[in-house]
Amino acid sequence: MSRKRGQLQAGSRYPLRLYRHVVRLQYVRVMLLTISLLGLWLLTRTPLVVWMPEDGARWLLAGGLVAAAYWLFIAIGPLTAYVQPRADHLRLQTPVYRLKISYQRIRSTRPVDMAHLLPPSGLTRYQRQVLEPFLGETALGINLVDWPLPRWVLSLFLGPWMLANDRLGLILFTGDWMRLSQELTEAMNRWREGDGSGTPAKRITAEILNQEEPRRRRF
Repeated sequence: MSRKRGQLQAGSRYPLRLYRHVVRLQYVRVMLLTISLLGLWLLTRTPLVVWMPEDGARWLLAGGLVAAAYWLFIAIGPLTAYVQPRADHLRLQTPVYRLKISYQRIRSTRPVDMAHLLPPSGLTRYQRQVLEPFLGETALGINLVDWPLPRWVLSLFLGPWMLANDRLGLILFTGDWMRLSQELTEAMNRWREGDGSGTPAKRITAEILNQEEPRRRRF
């Protein structure tokens, strides 16, 4: 199969569950903020409120509209967050950014036991609240040769918990890490075998769960 035809191949889309979860934690708070700001602005339109100057009422309206837009983003935006193996790269799609990771940057994949990687005893109260639904699950680790962007930029768009703290790589919660790992490995092997740039045709394999104690990075 030619590389041109291969460019049309695309794997399944797997939801970025942790990303969706973290964004939606703000849903109720932003909704209450929206209701409060717009509710106060509506009160300024009635004779019940006479202390608010006209300029202040405008700021209430502007703040309420911004909060409403953000609330709508939280409600709909996370649905567009997914990871997908493509013909020559791994795509991470978020509502505001699309990250393409070339297969040249990917060393291997591995299953990650989150309770082992992030022991609950070492987490802050806030971190436990955020990560608690995922601490008993297995995620897919993507071991990288180097970062596609500076780490702080990736942390800004993806969040700190999607960046591995024991080695250079990503942590992906998709609900079916085994299927994603198999599909990604197959896509990488097809790309290696069909690559005409002189890259050695070394097949990529998934790592067995590393039982060694990882050297963790503090969030």
